[in-house]
Amino acid sequence: MSFEVPDTDTVYISGLPSDTTEQSLSELFGSIGIIKMDKKTKKPKVWLYRDKATGELKGDGTVSYEDPFTATSAIDWFNGKEYKGSMLSVSLSQKKQVDPAMYGRGGGGGGGRGGF
Repeated sequence: MSFEVPDTDTVYISGLPSDTTEQSLSELFGSIGIIKMDKKTKKPKVWLYRDKATGELKGDGTVSYEDPFTATSAIDWFNGKEYKGSMLSVSLSQKKQVDPAMYGRGGGGGGGRGGF
């Protein structure tokens, strides 16, 4: 029997109510597994997306678990569930795709003819 390890330990959550805090999301999603700790801040790796202009919550965020299997379980456990009157949508977070066009062609510097 073999298991395929999920390629991410992070879940993306949408449908969050406007009064959600990192703490409340950490408590909810931490109920099924250990949330990763940010090495710099020493806080759980929970991120709530905010509008850049107003600073208000957009209603979505991410939670990173220590174990990728817990992230998969979070989908089964929380997707489609009600939280503070809002219906949650939970999925595995997609890694940002790197667009090779962003890097240009990166030409090499030609070798000169070192003749005299």
